[in-house]
Order: sequence, then structure tokens, then C-alpha cells
Amino acid sequence: MKRLFLALVSIVCSLFVITGCTQTSTGDQKEISLGFTPGPYSDQVKKAIQPYLEKKGYKVKIVEFNSPNETNPALTSKDIDANIFQSTAFMESYAKENNAKIKGVIQVPSAPQGVYSEKHKSLDDLEDGMKIGVPNDPVNLERALRILEGIGWVKLKDNVNILTVSEKDVTYKKKNFKLVPLESPQIPRAMKDLDYGIINGNLVISSGHKLKEALELEKTPSQHRIIVTVRDEDKEKAFVKDLIEAYHSPEFKKMIESEEQFNGFVLPDYLK
Repeated sequence: MKRLFLALVSIVCSLFVITGCTQTSTGDQKEISLGFTPGPYSDQVKKAIQPYLEKKGYKVKIVEFNSPNETNPALTSKDIDANIFQSTAFMESYAKENNAKIKGVIQVPSAPQGVYSEKHKSLDDLEDGMKIGVPNDPVNLERALRILEGIGWVKLKDNVNILTVSEKDVTYKKKNFKLVPLESPQIPRAMKDLDYGIINGNLVISSGHKLKEALELEKTPSQHRIIVTVRDEDKEKAFVKDLIEAYHSPEFKKMIESEEQFNGFVLPDYLK
């Protein structure tokens, strides 16, 4: 009886070890949730990244948020595993203000910010009293002011802080126009009430327009290009490495080059 008991204990322990090994060997995350605001970055994923990951055995969930203010909190609270909607500068600003442990892991093809108008066909139409819509968050406002500086409409102080920039940093205006700060997604909807609007490229596309309609496009610097963002604790996980691999894939490159929707996007070095 004692021998039988010991034999049963041995079998149970063996099963426990085998089960534990099985869970470890299959413990890699195979279901991932990716967060976006409406626009072309979720389209990039749906057209090429999601199919690539599904071939590797992943189940990919696309989660779209109405406001960029919802997307990082969803990441830090672990409601999603990564988001693809923000620039490095925006991410770093959010992380600093909210003590968020998040990190960008790869740049993606990015739609440039630009100057648009429904009332005017030329930048030369600028007159006193006109209203120009600009993003109200410092990071995207800095981008907008750099565009306006590039076309000669304003001059800025030296060494403007990208995290605290405001209209107070403007030292010269070509005309006595009014800057109208709005949440970025509101600017396309407010264009009938504005003479010009500085609009993020993804919002141009999601509102049914094209980048080529811009009267001026920015030359998007690296810190303003869109990135895949994950939690610091996940940056070395297999799903992050596979996500990066998907963006480097020939399938993704072919899709970006062939889809008219992405004409005019600023490409990361790995796609050039």
C-alpha cells in the first residue's frame, strides 16, 4: 500500500511538472489589443500589420478611441497593449505630466501637419482680422507655429520649449490675425468658421480630405512622427518584437507604396 501511495504521488508530481512546463512554453501573449484614434494608422494595421501577426498565430483586437486624451490612459491601465496615434514629443510630454511608464518602440509612416482652408485658395490671401485655427496642446501647437514661421506669417522666440509653448512665444505677426486654439479633432469641423486651419494629417484623412489639398505641408521632424507606444514593462516581450517585425515586413512596405491613401506620408528610414 505504501509503495502504491508513493507511486501515485510520483505520478501527480510528474504531471504537475509537465503541466507547468507546458504553460511556460505556451505562455507567450497571443492576443493583443491595439489602440488608435480614427484615421490612417488603424488602416495601416488592418491592411498589413494585422494579417501579418495573424499568420504568426496572434489574435489582434483593434480599439478606436474618439479622443487622443483617452488612448494613453487605456495603455497605462492595461486596457490595451499598445497604441499607435502619437508622436515621440506628444508621448514624452504625456509621460512627464502623468508619470506614465510608456515607451515608443518604432516610427511608422506619418501624415504631416498642414495649412488648409475652405475659404481661400492661396496663402497670399492673409489679411488683418482673419482667424487661424491651431491645436491647443503644446506639442501640436509648436508644430503649427513652426509651419507658420516657415511661411513667414510669424516669428518665434529662440529656444521655444516644446512642452510649454504658447502664443506668448510669438514675437512677430505678418498681419494682425487671430490664433484660435482648438482641440486637434475639432479643427476640421470648424473650418467653415476659420480662414485657415493647421490640421494634423491623420485628421485630414479621417475627415475625407487628402494631404495634397494642403496649401502648405510641414517637413515633419523626427520628434513629430507617429510611433508605436507600449508600456515600459512590455518593451522586450515577444508581441512587441513581432509587432516591430511586422512593420519591417515586405508586405507592409508593398502596401504603403501601393495604396493611394498613404501618398505624401513621411516614411521612416526602414521603408526607404
